[in-house]
Amino acid sequence: MKKDENGRLPFLDAMVTRSGATLTTGVYRKGTHTDRLLNYNIGHPAAHKRNMVKILWSNAEKVCSTDDSRMRESSHLKKVFRDNSYPNSVVKRWTARQPNLKIDDRQPDAPQDTVPYLKGVSEVAGRLLRKHGIEVAYKPRNTLHGALTKVKDTESEADRIGVVYDVS
Repeated sequence: MKKDENGRLPFLDAMVTRSGATLTTGVYRKGTHTDRLLNYNIGHPAAHKRNMVKILWSNAEKVCSTDDSRMRESSHLKKVFRDNSYPNSVVKRWTARQPNLKIDDRQPDAPQDTVPYLKGVSEVAGRLLRKHGIEVAYKPRNTLHGALTKVKDTESEADRIGVVYDVS
């Protein structure tokens, strides 16, 4: 069982601080945390990068129990996003306090489609599909690395028939 040190106890992603009879919470990061995020300039779907901002910002809003801890976390997140090349326009969208933020706003019975991700093309296709009420998920294309690297050896069909495994 972990005990508090100096009235502070890390619990999941929160740092719980005891001051007298009062408990406050703030965002907790391990000492090995590097603040590296998905760089905004690399070829991943724009939705993934926007959601990175949305999720980290909403986590700070939910975890921080005081205005002081919220302000500290706000300045920390702005620095982290700047260091990872996120444009101010994307970050500013989430800087205003949003008390009733709903992370998952998908319709439960909405039709869904998976689209291979091609930078510049898939986003346009996704917008068109969303206009017609179809939820879109992006998947990576087959890559040369994936085609050339095989982790397992392939076995012939004859080697697999009637095999009995013995674990000793």
